Amino acid sequence: MRESPAGGGLLRSLWRLLRVFSGEMPRPGGAEVAVVLGSQVLPGGRPSGTLMARTLHAARLYRGGRVRLLIPTGGVGRHPPSEAEIMARLLRGAGVPGRAVLLEDRALSTWDSARYVSRMARGLGVGRVLVVTDPLHCVRTVAAFRHAGLEAIPEPVYSSPMWRVRWLRLGQFFREMGALAWYRARHGVGSPSRR
Repeated sequence: MRESPAGGGLLRSLWRLLRVFSGEMPRPGGAEVAVVLGSQVLPGGRPSGTLMARTLHAARLYRGGRVRLLIPTGGVGRHPPSEAEIMARLLRGAGVPGRAVLLEDRALSTWDSARYVSRMARGLGVGRVLVVTDPLHCVRTVAAFRHAGLEAIPEPVYSSPMWRVRWLRLGQFFREMGALAWYRARHGVGSPSRR
């Protein structure tokens, strides 16, 4: 594995992002709870391909016995219902029982998800979660959740269109570069001290 550059958290995060973009996969980790990051809901309450891929990946984690609880996170965007509600329906359809799904349906950003889920996890006595999202989004998601006080382990969804479609992957790479800088400036994510 290549060494990360010396220096601040932002440089380290950008280096991680570049490594993921170039195909370096994180080592799988373990946790009893998986958080499923939301994505676009289409008109008529239909899931986008990205939302579907993330949700079905999470269902496989549950059915495979890797996790005991799934927390879909995401509020109402342009089209109702909430991202979390759509994911809960998809999870039930994929054979995940309702008792294994706990919704967080207020978050409107990755940062919101990190804060809200971190509070929920503390209430459940959970200190570590898998974060289920697109590979490039994992870098910012892990940093945001850790900054919010919850250990996060990346669980990248390589079946997502945001990874499989080359031009979408490239667009997300540049978007995540900007988002990492914004999260550092706005929320202190990636800085040496938490909060």
